[in-house]
Amino acid sequence: MAGHFGYYDDWKTPVLECAQCGWKGTFELGSVDYFGALMDSSCPVCDTMLAIVSYPTSAETDANMDKLTDQEKRDVSARKRFLAQWEAASLKSADQLPDLQGAELTLAWDWLENGQKKFTVIRHGHTDVWRELACYEGYERFQEIITILKDKYGSRLVDVVPTDASTLYLYGDSMSAIGIVQNIRKSLKQ
Repeated sequence: MAGHFGYYDDWKTPVLECAQCGWKGTFELGSVDYFGALMDSSCPVCDTMLAIVSYPTSAETDANMDKLTDQEKRDVSARKRFLAQWEAASLKSADQLPDLQGAELTLAWDWLENGQKKFTVIRHGHTDVWRELACYEGYERFQEIITILKDKYGSRLVDVVPTDASTLYLYGDSMSAIGIVQNIRKSLKQ
């Protein structure tokens, strides 16, 4: 059975032993895979799972600030600032959107970089309908915004088309993101 460690536990130094083939080594000497919520280490000989390390929650990080390097502390502070800015400026309600003219509305999901800040911009022709800080792999945010746009514009909203500039941040590294966005767009036409 694989061992389980919290991110701030000592998971780098214990010697792991494979119950299948007897290989021994540290977590980092195993075959390490990285996922959204955790990383795991498998035996490099027979691929038996050896250990799992869960990434920390914000609360766990706050409780372990004394274990962070100065750079990690700066990174945590920068992330908190970004999240606060994003939360303050993100679209939450149809009331935040302008009234638009037209029987059928096709909007563009665009991306804009201004200095070090990156924005998702929803456009109707040359008019900016909404702008907020962009999030990498924003396909889940795409669904949230489509829901709010549908609340505002109803059946008049016929499509939201990602621009070429927006695709890196919209899809990111997710293999399923393109299909998810296509299905969301198809749902507007039904």
